Amino acid sequence: MATTRKAKEANLASLTEDLKSAKGLVFTEYRGMTVKQLDQVRKKLRAENVKYQVIKVTLLKKALQALGIKIDGLKYTGPLAIAASTIEETAPARILKLLTKDFPQLVLDGGIFNQELVGSDVVIRLASLPSKDQLRGQLVYVLAGPIRGLVTVMSGNTRKLLNVLNAIKDQRSK
Repeated sequence: MATTRKAKEANLASLTEDLKSAKGLVFTEYRGMTVKQLDQVRKKLRAENVKYQVIKVTLLKKALQALGIKIDGLKYTGPLAIAASTIEETAPARILKLLTKDFPQLVLDGGIFNQELVGSDVVIRLASLPSKDQLRGQLVYVLAGPIRGLVTVMSGNTRKLLNVLNAIKDQRSK
């Protein structure tokens, strides 16, 4: 059954809204993957709040043009899927890069970051960045370092005093 014009317009509006709200977006080619494998990829991405959907290239081009993103570098001919996250910029790239180990047919082709079309090299570099939670943990660790050092120095004098008092006590008990 052919898709009606209203359904096509609704699909375009939905995709445009998804692209507008996405902080990080990665294009993947999935040629050679089975439906079961694609479902596994979707399940793992969904667990990280990343939406993964197969789309038509012409629909993607129209949605990107509606958002004012230059599509000069967009040259896809085969099947294409997008992974989009509204929470974290690097999550789609990071998770998909991990999934390429299990599914070598999955190819990271590029993406959109900061309303700009980027190549696969940028996506791979973004995939190597830690997540926001990891960065926050590293920041807390760095900020707590001087405080931890101060506590260690301050407790050193008390420890030395206790050692001297214990030595005096042991000497008197002999």
